[in-house]
Amino acid sequence: MNTGITNKILPRCIEHRLRNWWEFGDQEHPCILASVRRPDASPAPDTDDVTRFWTDVDYIVERKMAEIDAQEYLGVAVPYHYVDQGSSAMAGVLGCRMTFVDKTTVWADPVLNSGEAVADVALDRNSVIYRRIQEITARSAALAHDHHFVAPFALEGMSDLMAALYGIENFLIDLIDKPEVVKRGMTRLKELWLQSFSEIQTMIRGSGNSGGIGWVGIWAPGSTFPLQEDVAYNLSPDMFRSFCLPHLHDQIAAMEYPFFHLDGVGMIPHLDMLLDIPKLKAIQWGPGAGKERLGQWYGLIRRILSAGKSVQVFAQSEEVDSLVQNVGARGLLVILTDTERDHVLSLLERYPQREP
Repeated sequence: MNTGITNKILPRCIEHRLRNWWEFGDQEHPCILASVRRPDASPAPDTDDVTRFWTDVDYIVERKMAEIDAQEYLGVAVPYHYVDQGSSAMAGVLGCRMTFVDKTTVWADPVLNSGEAVADVALDRNSVIYRRIQEITARSAALAHDHHFVAPFALEGMSDLMAALYGIENFLIDLIDKPEVVKRGMTRLKELWLQSFSEIQTMIRGSGNSGGIGWVGIWAPGSTFPLQEDVAYNLSPDMFRSFCLPHLHDQIAAMEYPFFHLDGVGMIPHLDMLLDIPKLKAIQWGPGAGKERLGQWYGLIRRILSAGKSVQVFAQSEEVDSLVQNVGARGLLVILTDTERDHVLSLLERYPQREP
C-alpha cells in the first residue's frame, strides 16, 4: 500500500474522517458523500452507438476523464473512475457472451452446459473483454495521479458467476441435486476471482495514489472491494453458510478494507453470518426498487451498527435528519442520491465534515 497522502484529491480532513469510519470510530456527524455537476462543466463526449459506448477504449477513457472533471465533490466524496464494463463483467471475462442492451445495461448469456464444466474454467487474459478491462484500467491508472482514484471492474460473487455461466435455474437445481459439483465450481471461481483481483490491484497501484476505492466511491486507506452474492437471495441460510461463506472469508482475507454489498430484502436472512465475520469492516444496505425510503429500515441499520460494523446507505437529503436521530452518527456514511447543490450544501452546514 502506498502510504503517502495525495492532498490534491484526498484532503486531510476527508482522509481522517474515512479512516475513522472504516474503523467504526466515534464521530459527531455521519459521513456525507455527494457529487454534483458543475454548472460551468463542458459536456462529456457522447455517442448513440451502444457498441462503441462499451468497447471503444479511447472513447471510454476520454468520456470518463471528462465526467470526472465535470463533477464537484462534496463532503467526503473524492474523484474516481469505476472501470465499468457492466455488472456482469467477470462473467464475460470467464467466457459468457455479452449483449450490450443500452448505456446502462450489459447482459451475460450462459456459455456452459453443466455445473461440472465450471471446474475447468480459466482466466483468459487474451479474451476481448479482459484485454479491454486491463487496457482501460492501465490507461486510467496512468492518468490518475493527483487526479482520480481507480476502482476495479465488477468481479461479482461466486453464486452470481455460477448462475451466469450455466443458467440460474440449472445452478439452483444443482445446489440440491449436485452439491459437491457446485462446491468444486465455486472453489474454482474463487481462485480466479482472487487471481484477477490481485492483477487489477497491481495495475491500480501504478497510479501512485494512496489507498483504494470501490465502485461505490468510498475511499479506503488500503485495498478494498464491495463484495457481493446477489443470487444468494435464493439460498437458505444453511446453504449460504455452506456454499458462500467459506469463499467470502477468503476474499475478505485478500484485502485490507472489505465491504459487503447487501442487495435487497432477500439477503436479510444472511446478515447475521456477515456480522459475525470479524474482519468485515462495513455493510452497504441496498433495499431494492420500491423499498428505498429509509424510514422503514432503521431497525436493520441499528442491527448492523450494534454489531460494530460501519454501514453505508443511499438517501435523499430530506431523510438524513430523521436517519441520524433514529440510528445515531457513529459508523454511518450516507451517499446522497439527490443532486441539488443547495440541498447538499445546506445538509453539510448541519453536518460539517471536519476531522473526527
